[in-house]
Amino acid sequence: MVAVDERRWPFQVNDLKDFLEGLWSLERRIDDCRAGQAGRLCGKAVFTAEGAELVYREEGRLRFGDHEGPALQSYRYGFPTPARAAVHFSDGRSFHELDLSRGVWTCTHLCDPDRYEGRFLVPDADTLRVVWKVMGPRKEQRLDSTYRRAL
Repeated sequence: MVAVDERRWPFQVNDLKDFLEGLWSLERRIDDCRAGQAGRLCGKAVFTAEGAELVYREEGRLRFGDHEGPALQSYRYGFPTPARAAVHFSDGRSFHELDLSRGVWTCTHLCDPDRYEGRFLVPDADTLRVVWKVMGPRKEQRLDSTYRRAL
C-alpha cells in the first residue's frame, strides 16, 4: 500500500518526461481470476532519453503459478507536449496516451479480442501506481504495479 499525503494528492506532473526519466524500483501483483492464480514481479524499470523520446525497459523476476523466471518488457514514449506522452510498443504499434498533469489518468487499449483498461495514479513526486484490468474471452486479469524512484 502506498502512503498518501491527501493534502497534496494527487501529485500533478507538468513535465512528464522529466518526471519519468531515470531508475525506478518495480513491484507488480498479478491476479488471474480465471485461473485462480496470483503472482508477483519484482525488479526495476528505467526510462532512458533517446533524443526527444524516452525508452522504457523493465526487467525483473516473475513468479506466477508454477513459473519462475526473468521477465522483460520495453516501450517507447514520445512527447507531443510536455505534459503528454504517446506510448508505443517496441515494434512501433500504438499502446496508449498518457497525461499525468492532474495526477490521475485512465486509458483503454484494444488488442482484439482483449480489452486493457489502465489507471495511472501519482501519489507523490517519487511514486507511480499503474493498474491494468485485462478482459477477454480467455482472460480476466489485474496487474497492479507500484514504481518507486530509486534514489
